[in-house]
Amino acid sequence: MAESATTERPLTLEEKKALARERARAARAQQEAGVAQVAISDAAAAYVRKTADETGRPHAMRLRILAGGCSGLEYKLDLLEQAETLQSDEREILTNEIRLVLDTKSSIHVTGSTIDYEESLLQRGFTIKNPNATTTCSCGTSFGI
Repeated sequence: MAESATTERPLTLEEKKALARERARAARAQQEAGVAQVAISDAAAAYVRKTADETGRPHAMRLRILAGGCSGLEYKLDLLEQAETLQSDEREILTNEIRLVLDTKSSIHVTGSTIDYEESLLQRGFTIKNPNATTTCSCGTSFGI
């Protein structure tokens, strides 16, 4: 998937489309096989469990990719509500004892990613290590493919 590592020139539109189709095929195959295409680290899982318990919610979250941010696409993470149901295009995976809900379009962009939670003196929050991202913004909340 390292598109710019194999060539010195920028990719053509057709090459980008071919890579996007390949990511889509891989994401669909993993979903059909029931493979967790996104991992949640121990630190992120502990934070989700703690926050969910404090607010009376299930140990579950939804990850969506939306257009926006400095680099073109941005991550959106939400805890699920108690009675929330899946949409028709969403799939649920279990990773590190956390239910993670992804729609098909979002899973294409994050297949192989790891969701982590970091806390330091200057900041705290989720970080996503996404092997599909070719560009990211300096704050780390948006990416490009």
